[in-house]
Amino acid sequence: MRAKRRHVIFAAILMVGLAYPPLSPARDRAADHSPSVPVLDPPSMGKPPVADGVVDRYLLNPRGDVSGLLLRDGSQMHVTLRAAQDLTTAIQPGDHVRVHGRRVSDSPLVKPDVIINVTDGRSFTVPYRLDLPMPPREERPTVTEMNAAGTIRVLLYDHLKDVVNGALLSDGTQVRLPPDVGEHFHASLQQNMDVEVRGYGTTTPYGSALEASAIGRKGQPLTHLDASTQHLR
Repeated sequence: MRAKRRHVIFAAILMVGLAYPPLSPARDRAADHSPSVPVLDPPSMGKPPVADGVVDRYLLNPRGDVSGLLLRDGSQMHVTLRAAQDLTTAIQPGDHVRVHGRRVSDSPLVKPDVIINVTDGRSFTVPYRLDLPMPPREERPTVTEMNAAGTIRVLLYDHLKDVVNGALLSDGTQVRLPPDVGEHFHASLQQNMDVEVRGYGTTTPYGSALEASAIGRKGQPLTHLDASTQHLR
């Protein structure tokens, strides 16, 4: 009789366990992302866009990684290189975009939250830097010694310091200043200046970019760039 009661109790417990299984971490994560949980838009989506124009090209770092967008009106916006593949899938040069986010003072820098591709209706929500994993290192191109020459078309900005840290030349090369160059050197770069540059960088299907080790006005000796360099000769 007692054995029969134990079997009945065990069967009842088993049925309760099957009806209400314990939540695993994976199930918890799935519940967090279920359609019933609303995804809130950033506050900037309720305000007018801070940039509206046509994408001129991708911004690149000297290793050739896509690091943002340059619009034809000069607006510049940075995204983490972890999101580069998603960005290039959603948005291409020539697309018309509207950008919701924040405009930094009077500079061309934009801090994007959401980039809407008006051309095809897609949108790209800019992730935080740690939201995505780093791309495999072996997929990143190596840098080589490079030279470039041309007229400065656009001054490029450091998205963290809001100061000039490079230039887009008329030959299409994106030139970046070394991080340890003198703090006042950026004032030496001006639009429409003809320059010659030597440095290290790479060329990818998205364009050419280099970090300058020396730069000079066209036909003049190059100025080596280091912490003591405050201006061009």
